[in-house]
Amino acid sequence: MCGTERVSTLLSEISGAKLRCCSRCIESNNLLVIERYMPKQTPTSISPQEPRSRMSTKSPKPEKEIAPDFHLRVRKSRESRGWEQRELAKRINVRLNDIQKIEGGIVPSDSLALKIEKALGIILLVEPEEDHERSVNVPSGRGLTIGDALDEFLSKGE
Repeated sequence: MCGTERVSTLLSEISGAKLRCCSRCIESNNLLVIERYMPKQTPTSISPQEPRSRMSTKSPKPEKEIAPDFHLRVRKSRESRGWEQRELAKRINVRLNDIQKIEGGIVPSDSLALKIEKALGIILLVEPEEDHERSVNVPSGRGLTIGDALDEFLSKGE
C-alpha cells in the first residue's frame, strides 16, 4: 500500500480485495492477514525415450525461500529470550546494523537466515508459496490504485 520497496509483504484483505502489504501498513491499518503456505509440487515425468542411466528415482527437492513474516519471527523470538538486538548480533557474529535491517524487513541472505534460525531456534526458510496473482485492468495510462483494484474486484462479482 505504501509503496516501500525491498521489504517482505504479507497477503492482506482490504475491503474484500487481497493485496500484498508490508508489516507496517498491516499494523497501522489493522488489516486482516491471510497467510497460506502451500509448497509447490513439481511433477516429475520421465519420457520413455530417455536412457535408463539418466532416470532418477528421487524427485527434485524444491528450494526454500524466506518466510514472508521473517522479520516478525526474528523480533518476537529475540524479545522472548530477553535479548537486545546487540546481543543477537554478537551471538551470530554480525553487525548490529544487519539485525536492525532484518527486523525492519530487509531480506537477509540464506546463510544469515540459517545463522539466525540456529541461534533463535526458529524457522525462517520455508517451502515456496504458490502465487495466486491476477492482473487488473487500469482504465488509463496512470498507475493502479487501490480503488481500481476494488472496482475490478467488485465488477467480477456481478
